Amino acid sequence: MQVELLKSFKHITNEEQLKEVKSLLNFYFRKKLDEAIDKEEKSKNYNSDIYEEWLRSSSKK
Repeated sequence: MQVELLKSFKHITNEEQLKEVKSLLNFYFRKKLDEAIDKEEKSKNYNSDIYEEWLRSSSKK
């Protein structure tokens, strides 16, 4: 995958195109991370109450 990305970068001719490609890659990986987090939350039945409990318990330390 890295090799294919590097090959694609040779077609980028200016800084604006590079910024666009970086933005697209960031969006893609951010979306994948969000999907993985959602899947894990559902499988473990996590919700906002659990996160708030964790925050309260960590602030007591």
